[in-house]
Amino acid sequence: MARDEAMAQACAADGIPRLRLYSWQPWALSLGYNQDLAQVNVGEVERRGYGLVRRPTGGRAVFHAEEITYAVAMVGKGRGVQESYAAINQALLRGFGLLGATGIEFNRSQPDFREHYASDESASCFSASALSELMWQGRKLAGSAQRRYSGVLLQHGSILLGDAHLEIVDMLGTDTTDERRQRMRELLRRRTATLAEVFHGTAPSFPSIAEALREGFMEVL
Repeated sequence: MARDEAMAQACAADGIPRLRLYSWQPWALSLGYNQDLAQVNVGEVERRGYGLVRRPTGGRAVFHAEEITYAVAMVGKGRGVQESYAAINQALLRGFGLLGATGIEFNRSQPDFREHYASDESASCFSASALSELMWQGRKLAGSAQRRYSGVLLQHGSILLGDAHLEIVDMLGTDTTDERRQRMRELLRRRTATLAEVFHGTAPSFPSIAEALREGFMEVL
């Protein structure tokens, strides 16, 4: 993710927007810029052989497994946070449409994140959906977080391909009972959707998704 931060710095220097799409090997847990490390069971992350990184952007923890991470760097001057979120999500939506996806919609409401962050379940990025984030059948398909660098914005997002993200509940907290983890897993399952579901069982290939999203960003932005 240091490469994404460098991408934002390059955008600040030349004003040229940039889009990057990638996946992770090994899988990794990323924390938001200001997220408390105490929310993570570091020993469990290491035991499973996963990476642990801190994003330069905000938001909550994301388990980068069976997903595509996107990073967008663009001049943010003149665009508010909600306006830029909506524009980027419109580009993502267009890309999914080029793939043939149907039924993906914008979230039309904004939760009270201060109240949500006070709850135990808030450690995962996918535990709540912000305004304009992409939903399928009322469930969150892609989560995003943004940071501003003196006129330039960097936005990260995670697009779910399969169900491996549910494993995140086993790596959050150190004193959670098995019963409570199971409840958290079922809650997360009810709140999230994957491209495998959108495409009736099998998500498109990484190259196909990447090319469609590139085209979507070119058309919209």
